[in-house]
Amino acid sequence: MAREEAGHGDGNAFTRFFDRVDRVMTPAFESPRMAPEEPDDRSQSGEKPCPLCGHPMFEHRIDESTSNVLLECPTDVRLPEPAASGPLNEFGMPASEERVEKLRRHERA
Repeated sequence: MAREEAGHGDGNAFTRFFDRVDRVMTPAFESPRMAPEEPDDRSQSGEKPCPLCGHPMFEHRIDESTSNVLLECPTDVRLPEPAASGPLNEFGMPASEERVEKLRRHERA
């Protein structure tokens, strides 16, 4: 009787192994606990201007119905992009320092 109480319980070594793996790995695959939602305070974030159009953020609509959150501006007018000074890469973005140095070496040759 003492041997049965001191045993590992039901199952063989194979099932006990996977029970242990489940216990150890479960926290990694559970969804994180979310903090309670705070009331919507427009006095702080609503007065900030939109980085795209310059209008206050409370005038915008944020669509969270899909996995990609969309920001809908109230106007089609956009703030001007800052002018890039220097060479651009193949994607139209400012070139990295490595790329600029490579272009300089190519021009000297």
